[in-house]
Amino acid sequence: MGLNKNTINHAAITSLILGRIVYAINWLNMAAVFSLITSEFQQDVSGLGLVTATFYIGIGVFQVPGGILAAKIGPRQTVIYGTMIASLSALLTGFAGNLAQIAVLRFLVGAGMALVFAPAVVLVTRFLRKGSEGLGVGIYNAAFSLGGAIGLLGWAVLAGGVGWRNSLIISGSLGLGTAVLLVFLAPNDSLRSDFKIDPSRLKLILSDKWLITLSIALLSIGVGTTVVSNFMAYYIENMSHVGVGEAGAIASLAVASALVTAPFSGRVYDRVGDVKWLLFATGAVMVFGVGIAFIGTLYSAIISCVLVGLASGAGFTFGFAAAREANIFGPEYETLAVGWVNGIALFGDFVPPLLFSYIAIGFGYGSAWLALALLAFVLILPILFSKTSTRQNPQQSSTFSQI
Repeated sequence: MGLNKNTINHAAITSLILGRIVYAINWLNMAAVFSLITSEFQQDVSGLGLVTATFYIGIGVFQVPGGILAAKIGPRQTVIYGTMIASLSALLTGFAGNLAQIAVLRFLVGAGMALVFAPAVVLVTRFLRKGSEGLGVGIYNAAFSLGGAIGLLGWAVLAGGVGWRNSLIISGSLGLGTAVLLVFLAPNDSLRSDFKIDPSRLKLILSDKWLITLSIALLSIGVGTTVVSNFMAYYIENMSHVGVGEAGAIASLAVASALVTAPFSGRVYDRVGDVKWLLFATGAVMVFGVGIAFIGTLYSAIISCVLVGLASGAGFTFGFAAAREANIFGPEYETLAVGWVNGIALFGDFVPPLLFSYIAIGFGYGSAWLALALLAFVLILPILFSKTSTRQNPQQSSTFSQI
């Protein structure tokens, strides 16, 4: 039975938004508490690079399997399973005895989160009125920004009071709580009993040049978002010798700023047809935001965080909304289309942490910021040469979202 697209399922959307906030906390709180981990395990920035890279490998590799799973069992069940895996792994990180165990658990956190994002994007757009799908993606991304700010700032303060282990146990427990909310508040999926994955359609989605171009553009956005959200707090602590709380507050500007552009950019997407120029403009802002951190002052760090946040809030909203709309094979394949784009982008994001930490150790932080800004610039260029950029009717969402 189809959903009535003239009504809004407030309870279901609320559960998804709360889940997204805690999802972001468990994504970014590792960056906030890592200086405390280094003190206990005698590590440096290379350890943060390793832990961050394993997380992105997990979240990247399992995007497509998550999309296939959602097509088989429905997005709701997939989101619930993913939330439970990610949250339990985050909780167990608080009991880790060495960095290797943390790296393995962060891989599992990423793997669980890979099952959450794309199915949840599909659910949010289905639970909103027809014509507001871009806004739905924007609101969902804004929830990530809010949770990220809490994870970077709040968990830096919390870890200072209760210790990094207890802080991770708390965030993991909160994640398990949101899984319970989803069980009771999100309605069951309407699944076709006769549905089977069509290998020919799967091949067409995975080889679609426009989706691959979108993923490369999002990888550009992700380069800046990854290095700033995961390294800025640690960088500020070492550069300016400020406390964990102050460094976390500055770093949290990167995700807090995205709150400004994520919902607004959703509305822009619903009304504007030329997606490639929207993405290129946000990519240019991202490149400048990463590069300005080269100056090496607190003021440049603040400007960097704000610009990167503004660009990420808009860029991810444009990219994921476009990926969802590019699907032409029916609602069962929406999650796979979004997951494929997100998977390429996130799997590629395991490189920037390793590259940044290697350059920072060998050549200094200034060189690392400039190198990553250059990488982001190179990756945003292909979107300008893409053949698909204008939607046939930007005022109207894809009819395949109606089930």
